[in-house]
Amino acid sequence: MICSENIRRILEEMLTNRKIRISKDSKVCIIEKGFALEEGKIGIYFDMNTINILIDYLDQVSASKEEIKNVITGRCQEDELKVLTYDNIYYFEAMGNDVFCRTREKKYKVREKLYELEEKLEDKGFIRVSKCFIVNVVKIDRIISWFNSKLILKIMNIDEEVYVTRKYLSDFKKFLGF
Repeated sequence: MICSENIRRILEEMLTNRKIRISKDSKVCIIEKGFALEEGKIGIYFDMNTINILIDYLDQVSASKEEIKNVITGRCQEDELKVLTYDNIYYFEAMGNDVFCRTREKKYKVREKLYELEEKLEDKGFIRVSKCFIVNVVKIDRIISWFNSKLILKIMNIDEEVYVTRKYLSDFKKFLGF
């Protein structure tokens, strides 16, 4: 940032709130008109008349950064990776030491552990339903009551079932609001 001290405090707060990192070594600078830009850097110029345009731009940048975070990389073959968006993932399943994510078409091996995914995805519409499964709630077609206080989740479009075990039942019901 290259600007007056009064505006610096305002911009620092705006950038921090948008999780945009401030660095003196950055190649891109937010620069107030009337200040000089260092050679070899790119400047985004603003003044008090255009500061709202700058704020809108920062909001767009921070929103697109959040969208990028809604992806995971899966391995479908030894030398082939695929970038998957969360809305295409039906569930994550742990099998032995490996974790797989299931899309409509196939399963992909992911490098994250199930407990890491549980923390990462808790506010993205995914919930842990058993020791081995985390499901995307929008991919559940039907919920069927089963023996011993279990539920069966019929997963849409792939004709598969996932069980909600007794240990995770109350959290699952709370998540869905019943």
